[in-house]
Amino acid sequence: MVAFDLIFKAMKTIIPSISILIAMIGSCLGEEPAVKAPETSPEMAAVAANDRAYEAAYAKGDVKALADFYTDDVVYTDEDGNVREGKPAIEAALGSALASDKGAKLMIGLDSVRVLAPEVVVENGSTTVVSKEGESSSSLFTAIHVKKDGKWKIRQLVESPAPLTNPGGHLSELSWLIGDWNEADKEAGVTVLSHYQWARGGNFITRNVTVKREDAPVLEGWQIIGWNPVENRIRSWTFDDAGGFTEGVWSKDGESWLSREAGYAPDGSRTSADHILTKAGPDRLFWEATNRTLDGDPQPGIGRIEINRVKGE
Repeated sequence: MVAFDLIFKAMKTIIPSISILIAMIGSCLGEEPAVKAPETSPEMAAVAANDRAYEAAYAKGDVKALADFYTDDVVYTDEDGNVREGKPAIEAALGSALASDKGAKLMIGLDSVRVLAPEVVVENGSTTVVSKEGESSSSLFTAIHVKKDGKWKIRQLVESPAPLTNPGGHLSELSWLIGDWNEADKEAGVTVLSHYQWARGGNFITRNVTVKREDAPVLEGWQIIGWNPVENRIRSWTFDDAGGFTEGVWSKDGESWLSREAGYAPDGSRTSADHILTKAGPDRLFWEATNRTLDGDPQPGIGRIEINRVKGE
């Protein structure tokens, strides 16, 4: 998106169909649109709110506030198998951890919340602690929450080591994109060529996009796709040769991905869009864009487009 949409406005009287082709240059990795996502249950919303409050208390080093998230009879098993019982033991462990790593920040990733009983839920997720120096360590956890006096508190917490995966490993599900892809509008004489490749080291995927009319380049764009170890999710950064740029946050649903993009056009206009890419086979994919805005004003969506791999190269 970004400057590509603006360039299209200037060119649309020359090439009527280029709107689809130009828009494709923005980040094109996505999942199903947000409108199709299931509604958040009250229990999940409450647990998510507690997670954010817990993160805030951890950042402040407030041991008392952290201990209050647990029941008096809490049982905590750390990733080494050590068991601590009761709130005083939890408070002591938290105090020791915060004292030895002052200034550290905690990020909690919520994967699921399942209702076991009207006032009992189980949460599965991950935690990442980032030290003041930037070093990080991650764990997986399962927590049983019970409702006490109208508040959800942790009754049982079990941690386990997070699997060791390098940044490139998190991108492995996108490795099928590596290679060249082509979308052509023969009537207008316009082609969009995308070349995906692994960056040296194998921890980023880069994409180069070239839009041509006949044999003359009209527009060029670049994209970097990588893993954010602090947020535990894929991000992308996209730039065009007119000076526009966007940043995308990704999530996955089956064979589809969603890249929620936000950025700026060269003139400073704010842009945003949800870009959806669906794998239809080893050599075929579909792309579309929804929720597009320019300076907050809604823009028309772009319907599903079929894109094919360039074979024999």
